[in-house]
Amino acid sequence: MEKVDLVVRIGGESGEGIISAGEILTMACARGGFNVFTFRSYPAEVRGGHSMFQMRAANFPIFSAWDEVHILVALNQEAYDRHYRQLQKGGILIYDPAETQPHSREDLLLYAAPFKDLTTNQVQAPQAKNIVVLGTIAELFSMPIDKLQEIIREKFGRKGQAVLEKDLFALQVGADYAREHLQKKDPHQLGRGEGEPRLVLSGNMAITLGALMAGCRFFAGYPITPATDILETMMVEMPKLGGVSLQVEDEISALAMVIGASFAGKKGMTATSGPGLSLMTELIGLAAMTELPAVIIDVQRGGPATGIPTKTEQGDLFASVFGGHGDAPRVVLAPCTVEDCFYQTIRAFNLAERTQGPVLVLSDQALAQRVETISVPDFSQIQPRT
Repeated sequence: MEKVDLVVRIGGESGEGIISAGEILTMACARGGFNVFTFRSYPAEVRGGHSMFQMRAANFPIFSAWDEVHILVALNQEAYDRHYRQLQKGGILIYDPAETQPHSREDLLLYAAPFKDLTTNQVQAPQAKNIVVLGTIAELFSMPIDKLQEIIREKFGRKGQAVLEKDLFALQVGADYAREHLQKKDPHQLGRGEGEPRLVLSGNMAITLGALMAGCRFFAGYPITPATDILETMMVEMPKLGGVSLQVEDEISALAMVIGASFAGKKGMTATSGPGLSLMTELIGLAAMTELPAVIIDVQRGGPATGIPTKTEQGDLFASVFGGHGDAPRVVLAPCTVEDCFYQTIRAFNLAERTQGPVLVLSDQALAQRVETISVPDFSQIQPRT
């Protein structure tokens, strides 16, 4: 099979569905048999500001996001201005001429599509522009549109039949426009991969799965970017296994409850980020002093104080290893890939039981929220320590 290695970056305004479009594209490629590796960036504001999602898809193992971009989808001028320099020589720009005016690069291959007009006048649903974009990408690069339809049904089906039909129509509108109006200028074809079945997980999802496999049956946490989706997933999955998951008033209460659950004989975990870890310092010492197992996930973000919540940084090492009052030994682990997040979380629970004390797992925003394809674990080989 011919080698395939394609990097797609989508940029635009937060609230336009940039991240959602990237996630759908990633899942479709993964289910189509490709290995995927993603990276995302979005503003600290609830709404507004620039968002970006990058996906690399290949039919061989990949371990990085890559340095250059093959395809840039710029949904506004800011997206083009921020990212056109990362396009490789002869790279591809997909843009809406009503929103973006390319400049400075004469070597680029251009595909102009009136996404705003198509969404407003044909689909009649402005919020579906990101789906129109996906249809255009699928047609241009021979992606199986049935995979995109499958993901859209799963993602938006719960919003009702009317919304689902509108999104599926938007996908077709984008594909039809590309087929009828855009002449193929580049050699890139994604097609279908031939890979074995694989899991598609973010780092946070892998941590959650690892904790449940390790026997965690109590979770307490307080929402904090970028660890919040561990709490959200635990709230859904933990009750299915007979466990308890709680959102509490702050990080101090979260770790205190985990220590209490440990005293009662249950494996417990909490998840936080830098500012929350600071609040937990005294309780980490308490777990060490009372010899009670506790697992703490620290999904690091920018600092040095409450800092930059949506940016990645590995700034908590000293706080994790040395933070405390007096001698408070603990184990600190640092996974390096999404797959490693799964296994290191299981290892953290086993070490907590072995040492009878706290174990910290250091992730970060980039690792926590990127998505990779990983081999399906051999669950028969996983032996939680009791």
